[in-house]
Amino acid sequence: MNRVEVSGVYVAPSIFGGAPVVLLKDESGRMLQIFIGLAEAMAIHSALKGVVPPRPMTHDLFVEMLKRLNARIEQVIIDDLVENTFYARIFITHDDITHEIDARPSDSIALALRFEAPVFVEERVFEEAGFVESVPEEYVPFDDIAME
Repeated sequence: MNRVEVSGVYVAPSIFGGAPVVLLKDESGRMLQIFIGLAEAMAIHSALKGVVPPRPMTHDLFVEMLKRLNARIEQVIIDDLVENTFYARIFITHDDITHEIDARPSDSIALALRFEAPVFVEERVFEEAGFVESVPEEYVPFDDIAME
């Protein structure tokens, strides 16, 4: 299993125009790209930039609920890739019991960033998905298009 950091959120060219993508980078420099939705891209981007919206967005609401219940996200593991769909598990601790919850990687990452929880990717997911060693030239940083 490889610990990864969020390298950034980008917009990649696609046949439909631009598609949001999050890049995760492991210690060796390999980057895994996961295409995500616009709302999740905005949630990840705002967490990376420390932007707090005037009203809570979905991920912020979920974090507030967990905190008020004295629960904490301990880690996220991106553990599978089936038919071009990534799978993740969120590990939430409450009353000394850890609960494992199936989730989309994009939601998992957005929540992990808000709890400063580590994100891991199974090695076989890196192998199956392939990886890039640098940000593709044609990718546009989300910073260049996001309105804060």
